[in-house]
Amino acid sequence: SADDGGMIPGRTGGATLSHLSAPVRETPEGYLAIDAATLRALEIERTVRGGTTDGSLVGVFSGAGGARTSMGKRLLREWLCRPLSNREEIEARHACVATLQGDVRSAESLNAALRNVQDVARIAGRLGLGRATPRDLVALGGSLSKLELIIESIDNAPAFGAHRESLESLRAMLTPMAAEIERVCLESPPAHLREGGVIRDGVDAELDEARGLRRDAGEWLAKYQQELIERHELPAIKVGFNRVFGYYIELSRAQSAKAPPEFTRKQTLKNAERYITPELKEFEEKVTTAEARAIERELALFRDLCAKAGRLAPAIAQFGRTVAELDCLGCFAQQANRRGWTRPTMVDEATLDIEQGRHPVLESLLHEQFVPNDIRLGTTESPASLALITGPNMAGKSTYIRQAALLVILAHAGSFVPATRAEIGVTDRVFSRVGADDALHAGQSTFMVEMTETANILHNATARSLIILDEIGRGTSTLDGLSLAWAIAESLAKFGKETRGPRTLFATHYHELTTLEEELPGRLTNLNVSVKEWGDEIVFLHRIVPGRADRSYGIHVAQLAGLPRAVVKRAEELLETLAVSHEGMPREISRQNSKKAVAPGASQPGLFETFKEHPALGTLRSLDLERMTPMEAFDALRALKKDAES
Repeated sequence: SADDGGMIPGRTGGATLSHLSAPVRETPEGYLAIDAATLRALEIERTVRGGTTDGSLVGVFSGAGGARTSMGKRLLREWLCRPLSNREEIEARHACVATLQGDVRSAESLNAALRNVQDVARIAGRLGLGRATPRDLVALGGSLSKLELIIESIDNAPAFGAHRESLESLRAMLTPMAAEIERVCLESPPAHLREGGVIRDGVDAELDEARGLRRDAGEWLAKYQQELIERHELPAIKVGFNRVFGYYIELSRAQSAKAPPEFTRKQTLKNAERYITPELKEFEEKVTTAEARAIERELALFRDLCAKAGRLAPAIAQFGRTVAELDCLGCFAQQANRRGWTRPTMVDEATLDIEQGRHPVLESLLHEQFVPNDIRLGTTESPASLALITGPNMAGKSTYIRQAALLVILAHAGSFVPATRAEIGVTDRVFSRVGADDALHAGQSTFMVEMTETANILHNATARSLIILDEIGRGTSTLDGLSLAWAIAESLAKFGKETRGPRTLFATHYHELTTLEEELPGRLTNLNVSVKEWGDEIVFLHRIVPGRADRSYGIHVAQLAGLPRAVVKRAEELLETLAVSHEGMPREISRQNSKKAVAPGASQPGLFETFKEHPALGTLRSLDLERMTPMEAFDALRALKKDAES
């Protein structure tokens, strides 16, 4: 009720559902599908650690240059989590962003018009439920009054034709409603109606009359007090009001003995007595009734106004949706201007061609320190659909593959992208298998979760999908993991004899997989992260270049992480002195490695290479020194030395 926080029932005493539109069946067609695991791994809504929007893709569009309205912020999150996959609709959004990016004056005019628009979508819901407050109604009127300014800001932009038509169709309904609210309600109303103070003076004659009695009470009391003083010669007499006891006449204890007969005792205080007279009681009833009548009348006027606005709930909701879209497009344009983002070219072919691409989140944190990189899959110069990325830890492989996915999502959401040039084939789904996570509550280990997510990718990916895989197979034994990674890479690269595989970025430390480039020409290409060796130190250049890597510099990274120096030194000694053999290696890998001599310490040992005793030791054990002559012993020693050196 109005007496309980300003809640108002509907005209019939109950809430309605007028603010709800009819249910609509949602289908996956027309949208870029992103599953829950990918949303989490790419940190689109919130970060994995901390669970905040700071550091997420949504967080890039918050703060300065972010969405102006609450409706725009909600829609922006929806657009990034559920981008479009229809090329025409995507390009329509890009055209709007390009218009605002090129016409700074129109963009500023639109931002100014949207700045004070409140959450009319939720206000319409509260109107339908009968729970709107005076501040809700005034906020609605102020927001609807911006309709003309919004139309003017996009009036000369053909790209916004649909938005302009939508707003113009609402003008005849919403503009009079906004004017009515502004005419009836005060600009700064209270949060509730318990004491009135919402409706302006001059709006209603009955309300003005009741308010007049209440306003004139002070003047009447002062006049009445002077009259009592003169009539009864009691100069200390006072006439006052108390919320608990109402109106009263107060005399001091000394003068109470002189109280006239018409004074009726009402309250006794320590040093005074309070009285009431028939004349004062009559005035009290009149004023109290007037106050109650004023509040009741104000409530009736407020309910009528809410009912009128409630009947326009569908139009208000449409206005809210249009404003939210304009807010998102304006937000995209501001980010493009501030950060130098480029309009992507959307094509029907399954291609991904990005020059000097940048990670949108890291770019906002590192600014000019971020190293941009090219991404090319399914292009004329790089026809392969799968890129196998090797290189050191901490060099940027994971950043590179996540960057590709985020740029595709941004482009499909309607935003420009952080790159010098971008040509992106329309994508139906984005998959990711990144990071280590478990689901112990469901009885799934880290590796089980990894394989479950990978299985989902292999079962549902199409030739138009984008897949990023990071360190597949590292959660189990070396042989099992490498075998699985090998088979998965082959499956995604081959896909079909005539059909190209999905665009895939596969980061791995299994260097043996790089031999797939020769076995799957045109379908798989090798990339690696450049490093610069400087004495005993290495410098990560964070630059992705064609070719394969044969070292991961794991010991160097362990040293950077703070491993004890003794442990690091011992690991270096072991790496330099290990002798390796390829026994038990799969045929494909063994054949490739048999062509290359493995020098101790020259590169990282193969992941399924086994240790074998040097042949010289076996020869040494077979010598019978007791029966050998000195010359035979010397010849045997010379042979052992030659064998060891070879």
